[in-house]
Amino acid sequence: MNIHITNENHRLTDVIVGNSFSFKSNINFRDLYDPISLFYYLRGKFPNKYKLQNQISNFKKVLLKYGVKIHDLDIINTNQIFARDLGFIIENKFFIASILPDRENEIKGIKNILKNIKNVIKLPKDAHIEGGDVVLDDDHIFIGYYGQKDYKNQITARTNKKAIKLIKNHFPNKNVIPLELIKSPHLPSYNALHLDCCFQPVSENKAVICKEAFKNPFELDLLISHYGAKNIFEISLKEMSKLYSNFFSIEKNIVISDKRFHRLNKWLSSVGVKVEKVNYSEVSKLGGLFRCSTLPLFRKKD
Repeated sequence: MNIHITNENHRLTDVIVGNSFSFKSNINFRDLYDPISLFYYLRGKFPNKYKLQNQISNFKKVLLKYGVKIHDLDIINTNQIFARDLGFIIENKFFIASILPDRENEIKGIKNILKNIKNVIKLPKDAHIEGGDVVLDDDHIFIGYYGQKDYKNQITARTNKKAIKLIKNHFPNKNVIPLELIKSPHLPSYNALHLDCCFQPVSENKAVICKEAFKNPFELDLLISHYGAKNIFEISLKEMSKLYSNFFSIEKNIVISDKRFHRLNKWLSSVGVKVEKVNYSEVSKLGGLFRCSTLPLFRKKD
């Protein structure tokens, strides 16, 4: 199987999409790893697998409409919606993510897919990184991380500095830009679980960004200067917690976004981007949206 990813909005041809076939609603709240899931669980609004799968199926229909080949995960006895956490591709290298120990079983879902990929890299266990923290823009690799002293005790911290260093070693000719994120185990509006929960490129030179989600002003300035202030659609912390920036590009001028995000969708349309609107409200209750539930395998430059 050929793989190749260098950009978030080149024409998508192949993608892995998560599923909810083994999703468990009746779990202990201690087994929840992000504040959004905890929020809905404690209010008795935790989703069930049937509603989740219905929304995922509708999402898949849009992908198929544009000729995208969907690769399914092997079904195993665990929650499998967020395929993005399992790994990521940079150029022709597939990196297996070092995810939370309690979720390592999920990696089995890509076992058969990996058999058909030649260049697979498994990072050491102490180099923590998940796919949602890696955002590509050609020669730039943006990586979300958490570098505070309480890293080991912060359940929402998913990527560390050691992983960033290893990615730099693999791609010495690319500009790797670390971006430290705010983290909270309990408050959705003060937690950027992954980089794609507060930032994502769209179209040729534009981006959606929640400025308040970044801890380091210097790093944020680097990000803003890359796209230019006039090309940025700014979202609030509340909109970040609703996952406004977790849309998914099929190509540079076609995106899939949640139908509830009226302000974002209006802006996307105003800059010439076609918006395919899908109801993903149940999936969002688990702390992720369209980008989180996908793992692109191949994008070709138009």
